Amino acid sequence: MYVANKKGKSARRKRLVLFIILLLLIGAGFYAYGVIKEALKPQTTISQSKAVQSVIRYDNKMKHYDEPDFGIDLPANWQPVAREAGAYQTYTWQVSDRGTEGQQIMIFEDTIPPNATVNRALVVAGEGDHLTLNGEVSDDCTTFTKNIATTNNRVSVPAKWMGIDFLCDGFTQDRNVTGTSSSDGLNTVILRNPGTGQSHKFFFMYTTHSKNPDYTTFYAALRSLKMQ
Repeated sequence: MYVANKKGKSARRKRLVLFIILLLLIGAGFYAYGVIKEALKPQTTISQSKAVQSVIRYDNKMKHYDEPDFGIDLPANWQPVAREAGAYQTYTWQVSDRGTEGQQIMIFEDTIPPNATVNRALVVAGEGDHLTLNGEVSDDCTTFTKNIATTNNRVSVPAKWMGIDFLCDGFTQDRNVTGTSSSDGLNTVILRNPGTGQSHKFFFMYTTHSKNPDYTTFYAALRSLKMQ
């Protein structure tokens, strides 16, 4: 016997069952995909890498020196030299290691030797409490200085490098001396104390027995110097 709406309810029930089955199949599919994906992952073992040890060369270490009016940085294998008695206020450091071609840096403060001669020149400028370097060290001054004249077996001739005056020594052959000069005057550059504004004159000399010296240390020392 036909009952009204019975057929419609049966059809809806079938659709509901099919929908549930479909959801279960979709869920089972996602679960299976996850299991397979995890199984296919490469087995990675994470371990801490070995520490990298840096080798620090002794000659790359720096040491700071505080003098009454300035501070300066020099390689740790450079040692201060006691000041000799005399009219000049000087500060001197030299390489303590053997076989280093007698490298030395000497700083004159306020009392500058008026007739100091050098083989090469470096032009510097005072920028308040520190220095700036203009260019690089010159060639041997005898290669570009005219009218070299000998007096008592010594050559001392006024010369210019980058338009700045210095005194060229063309006689001494057993050493190589570089001196600084600036527009402040012959063998002179002026720096000022940052607090008081008091000015001081400086002359820097770098000496080595090498005919082809490396000026890296000299450049770095001058750039590190600062008034205090």
